Amino acid sequence: MRRVHFFIVAGLVAALAGYGAYRYAGQRGAPAIEQPLPADLQFTDLDGHAYRLDHWRGKLLLVNFWATWCTPCLHEIPQLVKLQKKFADRGLQIIGPAVDDPDSVRSMVRPLGIDYPVMTGTPDDMIGIMEKLGNGPGGLPFSILVSPDGKILERRLGEFTPAELESLLRKYLPQ
Repeated sequence: MRRVHFFIVAGLVAALAGYGAYRYAGQRGAPAIEQPLPADLQFTDLDGHAYRLDHWRGKLLLVNFWATWCTPCLHEIPQLVKLQKKFADRGLQIIGPAVDDPDSVRSMVRPLGIDYPVMTGTPDDMIGIMEKLGNGPGGLPFSILVSPDGKILERRLGEFTPAELESLLRKYLPQ
């Protein structure tokens, strides 16, 4: 019986250590909350125009990484579209970098009703950008919220519920 308890405890310790390493690896090298975005981040829109994130300086910027094959991403997009319309006049700008083939992305923008800027590039480039922003595991959807002066306010790996996302935006948007 002691042997069984030993293996259970050893397994739990190993699992906790593995989870800690996973969480650490996902954040290592990423700017901390309230730190400026890396200066070298650049995206390309669907028309081939290059943008740096500081293009949207002065706005509350929600950068939402997604893919056409990601079910939680597709579930989240209608809420993003709704909130972009609702809060644009209060300074919100959403952009949607896609970790996907550009042709697949183009074919989905209209059916999804996306009216905010959609960025694209090779999946490897997008994964590299996500890693620089703190998404070591490379999961989707992945969002960062950036202050009008270019500092990272929040990070989120996984889908927002509508209430969570609206509450988060209201926290940082001017009344």
